[in-house]
Amino acid sequence: MIVSAVFLPGAIVLSLVLLQKLFHRKTPHGYQPVPGPRGWPVVGNTWQLRPQPQSQFKAWAREYGDLFRIRIGWYDWIFVNDPAAVKEIFDKQSAITSSRIPMPVLSDLVSGGKRFLLMGYTPEWRKMRAFVHKLLTPKASETFLPSQEFESKQLIFDLYQDSLRKDETSFYMHVRRYTTSVVMTSTYGKRIPQWVCSPRSQSFASLISGSGLRRYP
Repeated sequence: MIVSAVFLPGAIVLSLVLLQKLFHRKTPHGYQPVPGPRGWPVVGNTWQLRPQPQSQFKAWAREYGDLFRIRIGWYDWIFVNDPAAVKEIFDKQSAITSSRIPMPVLSDLVSGGKRFLLMGYTPEWRKMRAFVHKLLTPKASETFLPSQEFESKQLIFDLYQDSLRKDETSFYMHVRRYTTSVVMTSTYGKRIPQWVCSPRSQSFASLISGSGLRRYP
């Protein structure tokens, strides 16, 4: 038992290090690696960051120049410190630098790969983006104005009623109801007249069932 207690943590750490080495992407042939501070296995440079990490980032930028790389956990973070480099990388090469990092659990497992905000820069994402653009053209957006104006009037009325009752704590829920009702009305045609009401529960049930979220028992 004592031997197991001693060697088990070491075996776990060694396994993590080997996995990190196995899945770590090597610099393509003909390219120079991005410079950066050396870190520890598994945790990378996490322990080198202070409570206010921006000061450490500035120090590394002065030391390594326009580009430097650090590792936090499993991911490499590239810091771009020069406006010309920003334009070159994120503007001229946006087709290969605009995507999100893979999110296997949140995007693929939980959302079935259908959550627009979590998708990478893929053909499916471009198709959904074109569809959303058609819904949000200036002419199409004008159809949402009446419901937004109505919700704004209710928000002002609710805040006024609270002021008469000297209630200074419920304003947040009114703003929350307003934003949720605007989205639900524009998307599903269902208002949220009060934050706690049965239509809200029904609307969210419809939202979950039709959004690609996977529900497990």
